[in-house]
Amino acid sequence: MKEVVTRPVIPIKKDILDYVYLYGSYALTAFIWIYVSIKYQSLPNTIPTHFGMNGMPDGFGDKSILFLIPIIVSLMVVFLNVMCLFPHKFNYMKEITTENAEWQYKKALRLLRYLQFFISLVFSYIVYQEIEGAINKKSSLSFWFIPVLLFGIMIPTVTTVYRSLQKK
Repeated sequence: MKEVVTRPVIPIKKDILDYVYLYGSYALTAFIWIYVSIKYQSLPNTIPTHFGMNGMPDGFGDKSILFLIPIIVSLMVVFLNVMCLFPHKFNYMKEITTENAEWQYKKALRLLRYLQFFISLVFSYIVYQEIEGAINKKSSLSFWFIPVLLFGIMIPTVTTVYRSLQKK
């Protein structure tokens, strides 16, 4: 039978960077909805829907598929915000005690809020590129898109995990 681990349930205060990530992701989500809604009528019926590793479109589809992106981003923002209510339920690589709980929870929550913001930013860029490419008949994601995406997710995640292992 699995042993139940009880961890301290404590409120974690947000600082300015937490608010920047949180409200930034809200603003980017709103941007995606508004931008897609405004530009929708001016789009051709077929638009790029997938980009290859070289940044060039390799899949095309109906323009209505664009509304899938704001739906996905909205669900992700809501899901990550709900997750942030329960940092004591996360998996940690170190034992959580009353002495280290606040620090560990704060770092885990900061990472989630950063990822929420970063993913919202990435989807905003993709939507913008898709729409502008469809309107101008010239579409591509920049060559730096994949490296920025990978490093933008991996470096903060690895750094946070490393720092959490160092904390007693």
